[in-house]
Amino acid sequence: MIAYFVMEIGLNAHIATYSGGLGLLAGDTVMSFADLGVPAVAVTLLYKGGYLHQKINPAGEQIEQDTHWDYTKHLKKLNLSLEVPFGDKKQKVTCWEYWVRSKGEVRVLFLDADLEGNDPDVRRLNHRLYLGDGIHRLRQEILLGIGGYKVLKALGYRPHVYHMNESHSAFLVVELLKEYGSLEEVRKRCVFTTHTPVPVGHDRFPVGMVKEELKSYDHMNWEEEGEDGHINLSRLALKHSGYVNGVSYKHMFVSRDIFPEHEGIDYITNGVHHSRWIHEELKELLDQYIPRWENNPHLLQGVYSLPSHLLYETHERIKKQLVNLINRTTDASFSSDLLTLGVARRITSYKRNDLILRNIERLIQIAEHYEGLQIVFAGKAHPKDEGGKGIIRHILEKSAYVKRRTHKLKIAFLENYDIDMAKLLVAGCDVWLNNPRRPLEACGTSGMKAGMNGVLNFSTWDGWWLEGGIEGFNGWGIGPKPGWQDLSPSDDGQDAEDIYNKLFYTIMPTYYHRKEDWIKLMKNSIATIGPYFNTHRMVEEYVGKIYINLMR
Repeated sequence: MIAYFVMEIGLNAHIATYSGGLGLLAGDTVMSFADLGVPAVAVTLLYKGGYLHQKINPAGEQIEQDTHWDYTKHLKKLNLSLEVPFGDKKQKVTCWEYWVRSKGEVRVLFLDADLEGNDPDVRRLNHRLYLGDGIHRLRQEILLGIGGYKVLKALGYRPHVYHMNESHSAFLVVELLKEYGSLEEVRKRCVFTTHTPVPVGHDRFPVGMVKEELKSYDHMNWEEEGEDGHINLSRLALKHSGYVNGVSYKHMFVSRDIFPEHEGIDYITNGVHHSRWIHEELKELLDQYIPRWENNPHLLQGVYSLPSHLLYETHERIKKQLVNLINRTTDASFSSDLLTLGVARRITSYKRNDLILRNIERLIQIAEHYEGLQIVFAGKAHPKDEGGKGIIRHILEKSAYVKRRTHKLKIAFLENYDIDMAKLLVAGCDVWLNNPRRPLEACGTSGMKAGMNGVLNFSTWDGWWLEGGIEGFNGWGIGPKPGWQDLSPSDDGQDAEDIYNKLFYTIMPTYYHRKEDWIKLMKNSIATIGPYFNTHRMVEEYVGKIYINLMR
């Protein structure tokens, strides 16, 4: 039995317990666990106000609101009550469940401390995902790690493997050390996957704060666990895990650089749940020509058997659905006849969401030289990320400017990006643009989703694209292609110039003047990305490479 711990999980658009990539990956993983019959249980927290419901005001500012969703409609409350210590007090915790069923079934447990009689500060732990910091964030992670361990035990689970995704659940090891009595025994049971090379992704708390909140656990020497007066939860997880991995081959080298004392960091490249993210209309076409592809995504390499005109007509129908959504919700006046680029992901400085707008006059010239160009943006900035909010304002400012200058370049921003919108964007765009600052893209799964739909990737050579991208065959790279151990950063000006040059000299002329070549690229994309970059392959690697070895 695998206990899969994660701070957020994206199962569908109606269960608002996710913010972005980590949550969607967790949802995809659980679905592949179920498809493949892997015995697993997932542990996360319930967020009654979701992450954030995004509105953009006339000034281009992001307004954050609670996400209103009826968790009682989608989740079932368990008849379970236990206690978790926070400082001097014990607080009640209960649990809700959701089942993912396929060949096997996976139970997803949502921990809830928003209970009558608990301290108001503890009750707020289940309000919003990633809302607070300091003591609030520490307590959320105690609830996930220690509360998750206690809930599993109360429900009769005896996991062979505890899989910590990011360091949010690292306090799990406190209970495991108490149960098994030694570091060696705990390491036999723990896996730690680090999903980020960004420092903010590695939580740190003052030693005194941790000691105060976990004072009932007298078997822990927090001074010994600390560094510079702080507990780094990633290092806590690293120390107590028998296996540690990054989420792409490149990320392995980045992680080894961040944690040089842990040379044994390995990698398993992420994937996406293929049958979840391939559009329904494309699924129908694949069903006709590639029987059983959903059971075995490796069969997607047979996409060359699809008649080219049917693949392109299917994409065009999906694209019209996207264009209708854009025109219904914005005043951008998109057309389904024009090359459409998608830029949709979390909005933050290192992802450089607005890099393509760096030289807007150059971009206008490129669009006017051909029939035209459309760019659709979507994504949310963290409530405390002023840099990310500034990017949204910049996109909207450039959109307004372009509207006054030309009708050949069109820019739209879709507010409140969620799973359902993502499913249409990754299938309805023609090109998926992803240009994070190298080497800060640990993996990046949105491009996998797009590639499986025949949407061509245009991406920085980092994360998964450094493994899966073949220049001019299934998409295009941005900037110089680095060696695996080259951790030098991207140059914004150089990368922007590369974007403009490849748009002008390669991408747009192929799209508008060599349609047969474009359709061949679409098939290449599906054939090279679908068979490998899926969570079926990823889960099989976790089982064969890690879980089985730990259970021996």
